Amino acid sequence: MMQKRATSVAFFFLGIFALGHAGIVLAQEAVYRCGHTITNDVTQAKREKCQLLESGAVVTIPSQQKAIAVTQNRNTSLNRSSSLKPKLATSARSTEQQIRDIDSKVIIESELKKTEAQLVDLRKQYAALSQAQDMDRKLAVKQQIGRAEADMVSLKRELRR
Repeated sequence: MMQKRATSVAFFFLGIFALGHAGIVLAQEAVYRCGHTITNDVTQAKREKCQLLESGAVVTIPSQQKAIAVTQNRNTSLNRSSSLKPKLATSARSTEQQIRDIDSKVIIESELKKTEAQLVDLRKQYAALSQAQDMDRKLAVKQQIGRAEADMVSLKRELRR
């Protein structure tokens, strides 16, 4: 009797699960691509001979240029003398960017000097270890030297940019 009840409960939950997923599938509409536009209007899709997209989930992201154009149109319609403001703002932004670039270059150069000093110290440590000493320690120092050399290469590459 317990096995019959467990089986019927299992089928009940399986049925509810299947109906729930069937409802999700039925709720999705067909989505069509018509050139650069996407629509779910069947009549428009037939009229314009659009392609049916396989998945119904379509995510669109508005372009940044369109948003800039809308903002610029709104600004010019509100205030005609605002045509100088975007130029001033971009020059201020470029100055800020130059300051940030100089700061990052200084930071990278200091990191490079610190890494070079660390590499010299690690090489001295490795040379001081004799063959009879702990091989694990020698291997660890050798790995640290490899990482420091790789760091130096990446920092030099970053400075060239």
